[in-house]
Amino acid sequence: MQHPGDREGVIKYTADHVRRPLDEPAGLIELLRWRPRLYERRLIGADQDGLGYGNLSVRLRASPRFLISGTQTSGLAAVHAGHFAEVTAVDLARNYLKCAGEVQASSEAMTHAALYQADPAIRAVVHVHSRRLWERHRGTLPTTREEAAYGTPEMGYEMIRLYRRGALAKQGVIVMGGHPEGMIAFGRSMAEAAGLILELDAAASV
Repeated sequence: MQHPGDREGVIKYTADHVRRPLDEPAGLIELLRWRPRLYERRLIGADQDGLGYGNLSVRLRASPRFLISGTQTSGLAAVHAGHFAEVTAVDLARNYLKCAGEVQASSEAMTHAALYQADPAIRAVVHVHSRRLWERHRGTLPTTREEAAYGTPEMGYEMIRLYRRGALAKQGVIVMGGHPEGMIAFGRSMAEAAGLILELDAAASV
């Protein structure tokens, strides 16, 4: 099930990255408000080898652009604007994106981009890790095919495929079948997307 070399945090896309400060305060405020809650629940963090896992993003207004956690920032207890990147263009078929910021976009940027492409009403996406949630909901909630590796166009196409099935519009949570512990949630706001995961996590703790 685990793909060779399939370790969270390893970038698999090709990127043009412009290093500059970000200037989207509204989106950053939302990310900085919700990220600590996910970190406190260990849904975002770093593994025993120090590799970060989990990320979150918000769409910028009515555009296809979005702000997302920077690569290898998930293990940091405290983050600021310099730990996020703006994705300005994505070509899923070519596994290519353009981004700007003091850091490069997360390794899961392609997955986030696919959901934003699937529906303009999606305004926020959260990717977390939880073995407990993954094992409980794999196959019961919409689940990606095992052969789709994280951070690849194939995983992005799986997001679109599941979304187009219709059930996702109501559920908003996807289990990453070939990426143990990986879960995706999306919504019309970060409060909705993060809230879905936090509710599942709270229910699993009872």
